[in-house]
Amino acid sequence: GKILWAKGLDRLIELEECYRQYTGNYFPIDIYGTGPELKEIKRAFHGRTWSDPPDKLFQKTTMTTNSSDSSNNNHYNDDSTLTKLTKSFKTSPDLPKSIHEWRRTPIPSSFPGRVDHSLLTSPYKIFINPSVTEVLCTTTAEALAMGKFAIVPYHPSNQFFYQFENCLPYRTKMEFCANLQWALHHDPAPLAEETRRLFSWEAATDRLVRAAAITTREARLREKLGRTSLDERIAWFHNELGKGSRGDALRKVLGGGPVSEQVKYQLAKSAAGGTAGGEELREEEEEGSSGEEDLNISDGGSAGTLMDLLLRSSVLSGVFSSKSGYQQG
Repeated sequence: GKILWAKGLDRLIELEECYRQYTGNYFPIDIYGTGPELKEIKRAFHGRTWSDPPDKLFQKTTMTTNSSDSSNNNHYNDDSTLTKLTKSFKTSPDLPKSIHEWRRTPIPSSFPGRVDHSLLTSPYKIFINPSVTEVLCTTTAEALAMGKFAIVPYHPSNQFFYQFENCLPYRTKMEFCANLQWALHHDPAPLAEETRRLFSWEAATDRLVRAAAITTREARLREKLGRTSLDERIAWFHNELGKGSRGDALRKVLGGGPVSEQVKYQLAKSAAGGTAGGEELREEEEEGSSGEEDLNISDGGSAGTLMDLLLRSSVLSGVFSSKSGYQQG
C-alpha cells in the first residue's frame, strides 16, 4: 500500500495524541506500505532525533582558493571560492515538513515496508484505517475477512462495512479511544459462512450486477426516449475496444496491470490445451474489429469488461499495528 498523508496518517497522529491524553500512553502500531512521503511521516511519528540516522539540517560545502587565481587581480574561475559559495546557497536545507517532527516523545511505531498480508506472522487482531479519502478500501475488507476488528470512521466509503459485527466505526476521537479499549479486551467474533461469502469475488460480482441492472419500467422508458439504440452502440463500441492486442494495450494503459493481457493469456491457454477456441481467438487477434454491429459479447470481452470494472472500483492501501496487535491502512 501507499504511505501518504492523504491516507489518514495525520488523523492517526491526532488519534494517538487523544489516546495518550485519556490513558497516559500511546498505543503501539505497525504501519505497512511505502510511498514518497515515507521519510517525513516516519519523522512525524518518531521525531527528527529518534528515527533513522538524523539528517543534517544543512549540507556543508568545503571552500578552497586557488593560489594562482588570487595572485591574478583576484579573478575567479569556475572552481573558485565564489562559485562554490553560490552552490552552497542553492543547496536546499532539510527543513521539517510538519510540526510533528519536533515531538519530544516518539510514538511507538514501526514501518516494515510493503508486505503481503498473507505473510504476516504477528498475531494482529485490530486493524485501524482513519482514512476518509478511499472509495472502498480493500485492506479494510481483507482485515474483516480475516476475522480482525476494523476501527474506521463513519464515512460513505465505509458504509458497506457497518453490517459486520467486527467493524467498530467512530464519529469522534473519544469514540475511537473507547472502541480501541473495547477491542483490546475482547476477541473478534468468528465469521459465519454467510458472512464469509460477502467478502468473496462471487458476492462482489452479484452486487455489481444488481447495481447495473434496470427494471422493466426503466427499460421501457429508455426505449420511448430513444436511448436503447444508443446503449447498444455504446455496448458494441466497448466490446470492440476489448478485442485483440488492441484491447490488451488499452487495458494496460488504463491500469489493468498484470491482468491486462487477457487475449494473450487465452491464446496461450488454448494453445496449451489444444482447444478449438484458440482458432477463434487467433482470428480475432489478426482481424481486430470486424466492423459488424454484433451486440453479443464474447466470453473474453465480457471477462475483460468485468475485470476492468472490478479493478477500477477498488483502491489498495495498507497499514498494520504492533505488539498490542494493531493494523492501520
